[in-house]
Amino acid sequence: MGHINVYTGEVREPHIPHALADSVHMTYTDGDGKAYALNQGYGILYARASIRPDNTIAPRGIRNPRVLALAEGDYGILAEPVDETGEPLPEEGLLLWRTGDFLRFRQESVERGKWQAVYDGARERVELPENLREGIRQRWAMPQVRLKDVAFPLAVGWADPVIFAWEGKWYFLATNDNNNNIGLFIREADSVAGLFAPEAEPQCILEYDEDREFMQTFWAPEFHVIGGRAYILFAVGGRQWAPQCHMMRLKEKGVLTDPTGWEAPVRVCGPDGNFLTQTGISLDMTYFKDGENSYLVWSCRYGIGTAADTGSMLYIATTDEARPWVLTSEPTLLSRPLYGWENQRGTINNEGPYALLTEDKVYLAYSGGGACDPTYAVGYLVASRGEDLLRAANWYKEPAAMLHRGSVQGIEGPGHNSFFRDEKGELMIAYHAQDMENTHKRCAAFHRVYFNEQGMPLLHIPL
Repeated sequence: MGHINVYTGEVREPHIPHALADSVHMTYTDGDGKAYALNQGYGILYARASIRPDNTIAPRGIRNPRVLALAEGDYGILAEPVDETGEPLPEEGLLLWRTGDFLRFRQESVERGKWQAVYDGARERVELPENLREGIRQRWAMPQVRLKDVAFPLAVGWADPVIFAWEGKWYFLATNDNNNNIGLFIREADSVAGLFAPEAEPQCILEYDEDREFMQTFWAPEFHVIGGRAYILFAVGGRQWAPQCHMMRLKEKGVLTDPTGWEAPVRVCGPDGNFLTQTGISLDMTYFKDGENSYLVWSCRYGIGTAADTGSMLYIATTDEARPWVLTSEPTLLSRPLYGWENQRGTINNEGPYALLTEDKVYLAYSGGGACDPTYAVGYLVASRGEDLLRAANWYKEPAAMLHRGSVQGIEGPGHNSFFRDEKGELMIAYHAQDMENTHKRCAAFHRVYFNEQGMPLLHIPL
């Protein structure tokens, strides 16, 4: 028999604020007494924030977690809620997470009157049967694989990286922090490594243009093939700061690195022909296809920089391959930054979505926390392929960050990722992270994705 210990983290500003520390951390100890800090010592379970009447987010944390065996083979983790400063909230119910395997959890709020005696009698550890050990180890502890160093930084001052192959060449797209996010730039090479060689000069394919109001926040360009045509999806703003989702299509026989090879960018619209938002911002749009259905996912935010800030939210809708800039369904809200790792000192983010499709699952990676901060991290929304992906209930939100500052030595604030397969066909994750020692800029990096025996792609194992 092994056992699980639950506890909270220690607040260590600025990089471990209450939002990260006030969460359920876990250690697994096997029958031989060997202990594993699960999720590299990062929090695993976070209290779900409350939504205020004005649609803003009231952050929540936990204190004094305890774990116990429940009926019918389930386990429960109970904790007291606290606010964003760590102060207790006695008027609210206790928080309960139910699980049968410590891999997936169901969070609920329970009445103190009914559960207080159970909570008072619970402890910080519980024994587990041996049959749960391997699943816990593979999901939360470091698998026994050969590790190698991550080359970092690869492209100093380039964030939101996308690496892809097209017609026999390799290309690199990213947000250009070095140029205040002005313009869309692309690199071309004969290999992935060549994209980061000194001679790989970025080519501008969309310039600053006052007449068309392409003036600022040329953010998060992504390359996708939609209906057999090449597109770049990105966000751009005009005179007034308000980035909005756009896409531009490569002309027939157009060359990716030639600005004249692209059609004029168009702003993405809803099924009624109106823009995605009239009063907020939209950004970080991505595309994927499951079966015969084509989907767009993007981030939207209202009231940014004001007391009415909603935080950035992820939406999904279907689209037509022939005219992908027009939605064919009403948007569905998939996720808001309700967990502590997503909501850092007012940086309230669910952004940078990018889909990874396996044989039976859709893993929608996204980022939360501070995009220019060591707290930036990547999480997952997971759904079964073939399901109605416009139904939010068909998605499971992993409570813990999958890639974070504790995942890879020397990497701070990894986030806003994409996926690609390299020359050998190996699946890779590309992302940006902070170069805290030298340039203090966001810089590109990538490493291989490891699949555990349950078929889950783990992002924290550089192979």
